[in-house]
Amino acid sequence: MSFLTGCEDCGLLFTNPIPTEEQLERYYADEGPYRTHKVEVAHARRLERKTRSRDTERAPRARDLLLESLAPYVAVHEPPPGARVLDFGCGDGKFLNWLQDRGWETYGIEPSTSVAFRRHCRLTSPPQDASIDLAILHHVLEHVPDPLGVLRQLAGALRDGGVLFISLPRLDTLPQHGNFRYCIDGRKHLICLSETCLTGLLARAGLATTARLDAQELDDALTEGQPLRLRLVATRTTVPLRLPRAPLVPAVTALSQYARARGGLAARLHGMLPVRLRAAVMNRARERAPRRRQ
Repeated sequence: MSFLTGCEDCGLLFTNPIPTEEQLERYYADEGPYRTHKVEVAHARRLERKTRSRDTERAPRARDLLLESLAPYVAVHEPPPGARVLDFGCGDGKFLNWLQDRGWETYGIEPSTSVAFRRHCRLTSPPQDASIDLAILHHVLEHVPDPLGVLRQLAGALRDGGVLFISLPRLDTLPQHGNFRYCIDGRKHLICLSETCLTGLLARAGLATTARLDAQELDDALTEGQPLRLRLVATRTTVPLRLPRAPLVPAVTALSQYARARGGLAARLHGMLPVRLRAAVMNRARERAPRRRQ
């Protein structure tokens, strides 16, 4: 059993207690539950694709569309000679394959499978020599117990002006998409971040938020039109960045709106374990209640 806890300083929501490093290593091992689940999902998707109509099969592939959306911010199609990309949590290497075909030197970090490294260079941690031009953090940050540490490692890997692309579950739109377990579930997704929280963590790491990729066609291609994902582009900078004020407020607001839209959160908690929000909601209600005069 775990609880959802929020940090007033940075705005991060996280499961409490956080799994230990040993528990996470077992979960993400080659033969662990995470990899087994990924294989099952991939098989189901292959079967689904076989049943699609030819018109659907001719639609742009979601991966291509996502990477092409970065073109205004980084030369994904025509990189300069020697341009390097690091995919932190690269999975089977689908993004690296696409970029390598266009001339990028490709590096990846992935503990749960070795498939990508038949073709790409494997790293165990981001190099801290400012040698990377583009870093990709695609649905990885929500899996780690120390998100700021990961962002700082990637900032150290990027050259000044280098670009980070990050995508993760979108907490701010929880009242619209209603998928609480996608945002945080206490097992795979250990943390969740509002956009305010994420931009603040990026700033602490020396990364200035450049853009949010909000195109409806991305949601159509990736999440069946639902606003499930937050996608940001950030740039490595040495200029001190301003941190957001009251960074926890957007997260609490999203949770409160989600609860109201569904007739009260307390009545729904039994179907949302292992993460329990009862204490958080009670604390919020206590804060909002008018104080009695002595």
